[in-house]
Amino acid sequence: MNERTHQQLHALSLAFYEAHAEAFDASRADLPWPGWDRVVEALPDQGNQILDIGCGNGRFAHFLQNSGVDFDYTGTDANDALLEAARESLEPPLGDRARFVLQDFLEASEPGRHLPHQEFSLVALMGVLHHVPGMEARLALLRAAAKRLAHGGLLALTAWQFAGRERFERRLVDWSKIGDVLGVPVDRTELDPGDFLLRFGNDPTAPPRYCHQVSDAEFAGWPERLGLRPIADFRADGAEGDLNRYWLLRRD
Repeated sequence: MNERTHQQLHALSLAFYEAHAEAFDASRADLPWPGWDRVVEALPDQGNQILDIGCGNGRFAHFLQNSGVDFDYTGTDANDALLEAARESLEPPLGDRARFVLQDFLEASEPGRHLPHQEFSLVALMGVLHHVPGMEARLALLRAAAKRLAHGGLLALTAWQFAGRERFERRLVDWSKIGDVLGVPVDRTELDPGDFLLRFGNDPTAPPRYCHQVSDAEFAGWPERLGLRPIADFRADGAEGDLNRYWLLRRD
């Protein structure tokens, strides 16, 4: 995927969340994913420094609090409306231990370069990678995330398994619609296998969502390329218990 197409798809994601932030927040309020239980099981008992990349409305932070995890939390996201929703929903003592930072972590030519420069015991990318256009950009973001891990730290990531499911097939949008949002068409020859546009909600004029289904081959190559040790690879979430594929990776 060339840089122009990467930037177009990223711009589409920003436009999507600008248009749908309120509805997206409402659809994901207080709905923890079952797979998160296994993430918590892999954490130390206390003193966790946590970075949540693409934190949205902060529901992972709320899940951690409700799970009784001892933690200090930093969440980053590119949408200010979702971050404001996260701040407004905080309850003590979570409000004293959580920071939400407005940051477009995919804006730079090197994704993730401007993430906080400190060590974390957990770096999480929950529901993020399907919005990252291009294999190299996904790997660059994961490498930036891995660099933030302390010794023994955990990288927890998910890959959304939406392709081929009837409920999402009904939401597919033709690539010609990207021109309605950005004013110029996308070069379809530059798209990767597994790239799709999905409608969100019932308004056909609203910006669609760019989504990528990460292939098993790409997924399997990440631990070695990141220099991390896989400790768990599983599927969870959704009505059938397999809507997300998880990988928990440890820095030894």
